Amino acid sequence: MTADDAKVAGPQMPAAGRRGFSWWSVLWLTLVWLLLWGAVDPVLLVGGFLVSVLVLVAFPLPRVPIKLRVRPWQVIVLVSRFLYDLVVASAEVAWLAVRPGPVARGVVLELELAGDDELLQTITAEMVALVPGTVVIDLDSMQRILTLHALNVGTPKQAQGVRHRVLGQEARVLRAFHPDPDSLLDPRRRRATQEQRDAARARRDEDALEARRAADHDPEGRP
Repeated sequence: MTADDAKVAGPQMPAAGRRGFSWWSVLWLTLVWLLLWGAVDPVLLVGGFLVSVLVLVAFPLPRVPIKLRVRPWQVIVLVSRFLYDLVVASAEVAWLAVRPGPVARGVVLELELAGDDELLQTITAEMVALVPGTVVIDLDSMQRILTLHALNVGTPKQAQGVRHRVLGQEARVLRAFHPDPDSLLDPRRRRATQEQRDAARARRDEDALEARRAADHDPEGRP
């Protein structure tokens, strides 16, 4: 790889591949150990600590880089709107359960998310799943496709309303935690970001094709 290729490829993130020891992980595993035993005493506490250290030394976890920027006001907006949706949806589902008439039917929807960060995608999916009336079926992080089942949806207008609510939830998650939410939510900047993604994907596909051609040319892997 030349210097120009390195510039195009962007900054490297070696931290993603490193393996390290985290005392937070020890604390978390010790807490899980105590919860599994259902009791707290000095013997279990020391035993859980030693087991946690042994597990992390024998099976070290890779360090995963997390790029988040917490915005307190947007977090308040996110939580407040989530609690509001939770109360409203609970009342709606309760009414559907006791109302006279035909059984409420649902529909399976696929939505394309705006963000490609797996953590933020997971937060969005979890918040959508916690609201009564919607069940997350699948999340394809690579393709940014969220598949869910929505209750009491029988018309295209109702389906569009569900899409609008889910994408609104994602937008609030991005505004609360993403380093640059406007690059994903602003149509013009999102178009430029998508072009960069397509170019990077094309480069990866080209590199994979070149590697495959080289392997086909020399199947024994000789230099």
